Order: sequence, then structure tokens, then C-alpha cells
Amino acid sequence: MEAGIVQISYVPKILRNMTEICEEMGVGKTTVRAWVKAGAPITVEGSAKKIRYSTEALQLQIWRHLKRSK
Repeated sequence: MEAGIVQISYVPKILRNMTEICEEMGVGKTTVRAWVKAGAPITVEGSAKKIRYSTEALQLQIWRHLKRSK
């Protein structure tokens, strides 16, 4: 690698369920459900009895930042 060149790598952090999303973002389930309704980049799969949520942490944080900036 040449001197003066900085290389940055990003490894996506996948949040695989509601609990992980809540813990990572410091919010409760009600907030996450409201974000889903507001168009947050959260995937919702399954039926009423077995709903699964997932997202990528940075994409969700960017969405939160942009939503706050409006």
C-alpha cells in the first residue's frame, strides 16, 4: 500500500430480529413498528403470529438521520 493512501472497509451489521433492532437503536418495539409504517428500511416477513424483522444497522441509522433532518 502506498504511503498516504487510506483504505476503509465496511462490514455490514445485520440485525436479524426485533430484539436486536431494539437493542442496537436503543428503542422499544412500538418505535420499531412505527418506523416500519413510516417507511424505514426494515424487512418484515411472515404472518400475524410469526412476524420476523431484519435490517442493516447503518442503513437504518442513515434513514433515522435523514428523517430527523426534514
